[in-house]
This record gives sequence, structure tokens and C-alpha cells, in this order.
Amino acid sequence: MDASPTITARADGGSRTTARKEEILAVAADLFAAKGYGATAMSDLAAALGIQKASLYHHVRKKETLLYELSLNSMSRIIGAAAAVPDSAPVARLRALIESHVATLLTDQTTHATALIELRCLSPQDRGHIVELRDEYDRIMEEAIRAAQTAAGLWPNVSPKVVRLALLGMLNWSVFWYRPEGDLTGAEIAKGFASIFFGESASTAIE
Repeated sequence: MDASPTITARADGGSRTTARKEEILAVAADLFAAKGYGATAMSDLAAALGIQKASLYHHVRKKETLLYELSLNSMSRIIGAAAAVPDSAPVARLRALIESHVATLLTDQTTHATALIELRCLSPQDRGHIVELRDEYDRIMEEAIRAAQTAAGLWPNVSPKVVRLALLGMLNWSVFWYRPEGDLTGAEIAKGFASIFFGESASTAIE
């Protein structure tokens, strides 16, 4: 079965419609991240956008459509960023995937944070589609991990799945605590994570 319809693209819109859609999704992500999906009403979103609730329904039929599209955007961006990582030596490729993952997460925190914590609120059909995308990404990461294990003898006697779970658990949590105005840039955090994960010394990490 097809997943739920996404936000309506109106024929009279063009670039204005696209901009409005992006604005609705961005505001929804901020509200879902701040209040929680369950505690956010469509009236809250309409008020934040400065429009009437009836006007909002011209763009989106129901709240779950917003959560589904945010989740879809999150996974599509993460997979797309991984696909753009060039082939290289196994350890270098895994390092690049780590940096790509963190950079993508921290570029749009509220979208990715919402997708990570509110997946359970989607209908079984919509959740199944997002899980399929997540599984696709997991396979990309596990293949990279397995290649690095084989090439460099990393994490001996540990299954690629366990390594992947540990790695993504560490990387994903950054979306909740990172602050753009803080002392560390996203790139510095990504390199630090890679250093920790590969067991490198501090001097190696900053070279």
C-alpha cells in the first residue's frame, strides 16, 4: 500500500507553494521538538504560522502527514548524504560516513530529532515505510563497518550489527544536545566521534 499523502502542492503556487510547504514543515518540526508530537495541536501550528486553522488545512489534511513528511525528509537526507560519500579505503570511507551523518543531523536538528523520537506515533503503514528507509541506511553503515573490520582488524569478534548500533547511538544523540552557539562546531564533533570510535589518540584526531 502507498504511504500517506504528503503536503498538498497547490497548482497556483509554484515557488511560493514550495516555500510555504517548507515553512510549515520547519515550524512543525520546531513545535514537535519543543512540545512533543502528541502535545502539539494543529491550532498551535496555525498560531505559530500566523494563519487561521482552516487555512492550514488547505495545505495539510492532518497532523500525522507532517510527522510522516518530516520523517521522510530526515531519512532521505541521511541516505542521500551517505550516497554522496565517494568510494575510498574502508576506514577512510567509514570515517567519511560518520562525518556525513553528523553534518546532516546538525544541519536541521529539529527535523531529525522529531524523526528519531516520534516514529512510534506514525500509523503502522507510514511507520513501515520509514523503517524500510532506515533499514536501507543501516545496511549502508553495516557494509562499511564490515569492510573496515576486514581491512584493519577493527572490533574483532564483534558483529557489524553491534558496532553499527553503538556507532549510531553515539552519533544520533548529538542532535539533542548540540548548540550552534556552543564551543564546538559540528565538524569538530564529528571528528571527535570518529577519533573515539577508531580509538585514536588526541594528537592523531587533530592532524
